[in-house]
Amino acid sequence: MNSDYDKSDWLTRIGIPHTLVWGFVGLFLFVTGATIEQGWFSSMLSNLGFSNAHVGLIFTVYGIVVAVFAWLTGACTQIFGIRQLMWFGFILYFIGSLPLVLIAIPLKSYWLIMLTYTIRGASYPLFAYSFMVWLNFKAPQEVLARAMSWFWISFGLGMTVFGPYFSGALMKMMGQTNLFYLGFLLVILGTFCALILNRDSADIPKSEEPPLSSLLNSFTLIFRRPRLGLGVIIKAINDIGKFGYVIVMPLYLIHYGYTTAEWLSVWAIVNVVGLFLNYVFGYIADKIGWRKTLVYFGGTFCGLGTLGLWLVPQMLGHNIPALFISLVLYTMGLGGFVPLSAIIPNLVPENKGAAISALNLGSGLSNFLGPLIVSIFISPFGASGALIALAVTYFIASPLSYFLKMPSEMKD
Repeated sequence: MNSDYDKSDWLTRIGIPHTLVWGFVGLFLFVTGATIEQGWFSSMLSNLGFSNAHVGLIFTVYGIVVAVFAWLTGACTQIFGIRQLMWFGFILYFIGSLPLVLIAIPLKSYWLIMLTYTIRGASYPLFAYSFMVWLNFKAPQEVLARAMSWFWISFGLGMTVFGPYFSGALMKMMGQTNLFYLGFLLVILGTFCALILNRDSADIPKSEEPPLSSLLNSFTLIFRRPRLGLGVIIKAINDIGKFGYVIVMPLYLIHYGYTTAEWLSVWAIVNVVGLFLNYVFGYIADKIGWRKTLVYFGGTFCGLGTLGLWLVPQMLGHNIPALFISLVLYTMGLGGFVPLSAIIPNLVPENKGAAISALNLGSGLSNFLGPLIVSIFISPFGASGALIALAVTYFIASPLSYFLKMPSEMKD
C-alpha cells in the first residue's frame, strides 16, 4: 500500500487514485451488465412456468455460489494475479451467459437455467473483488476509507441502481432477451476500461504456498486471528437489514395501509441516497479514524433506523416521509460500516489477500444471516419481533467493533 501521495492530486485526495480511474469506470460498467437482470429475472422465470419454490431455489444456489467465489477471490489474487482473475471473471461470464440466453431459456430447461445462471453469477465477484484487492494495495493509507467508499459506490450504482432500474425503463422497448445482450455489451466495455485502458500495474505480493494450502490458510486465518474472525462477524451483520427487510417489510407495512409499490419506491430512492452517504462516511472515517466511525455510526444508526421502521407505522400510520427518514438513518449506519473494507485487510497486513477473502466471506454471510433472523423470529413474534431482533443485532455490532484494533494500536 502507498503511504505517501501527491497532495495536489485532487482525485487521490477524494479517494480515487488517478492511475485507477478507468478501473472504477470498468467496475461500474461490468457490474451493471453482469447483474442487469436481477430486478426482473424472477418474474421472467415465473412466466416460463416455474413455481415460486423452483425460482427461489435458483436464487439460493446463485447466492451460495456468489458467496463462495467472493471468499475465494482474495486468496486467489495472490496465487494467480489480479488481472488474470479479472479476465477469468470476464470469460466465466460468457461461459454462463451465452448458453443461458441462447439455449437454456428458449428450451425452458430448469436445471440448465440453474447451472448456467450460477456460472454467470460467479463472474462478478471474481471481477469486482479482485479490483478491491488492487485498490487496497494501491490506495494511500490516508484516503483508503474514501477509496473503499468509491468502490462500493461504483459497485452499488451498477447493481442496485442502473442495473435494475435502467433495465426496467428499457424493458418495454427492448424486451428481456435484448436486455441480456445489452448486458453483454456493458460487460465488454467494462472489461475494456478496467483491464486495457487502465494501465496501472496490478503487481502484488504472490503467495509462495501451493494453491490448495493458500486457500485453506485464508480460511483458517479467521480462527487463528481472533480480531479477523470478529471482523467477519461484524461484516456479516453489516447487511442483514438489506436482506431481511425485503422479506419482512412488505408483510409488515401492508397492515398499516402501505402498498408494496410504495415500499419499493422508498427503498429504491434511499438506496441512491445511501451510495453517496457511503462517501461522506468514508471521508469522516479518514478524518476521525476508521474504528471510531464504525463504533459510533455503524451498528448504532442501523439499529435506530430499524427501530424506526418498526415504530413509525405503529405510531404515525401511513406516513411515507417518516418511513423515509427511518431508512435514511439506516443508510447512514451502512455508511458507518464502510471503514470495515479498510480495517479488515489491515488487521493482517502481511497476508492482505487472505484478509480480503475473510471480508468477502462476511459479505456473503449477510445473504443468509438476515433472512435467518427473520425466519426465526417472525413465526413466534411476528414482523415486529423480527424487526426488533434485527435492531438488537445491529446494536451488538457497535461494542464489538471497539475491539477491531489495528496492529499499530495494539500494545507490545
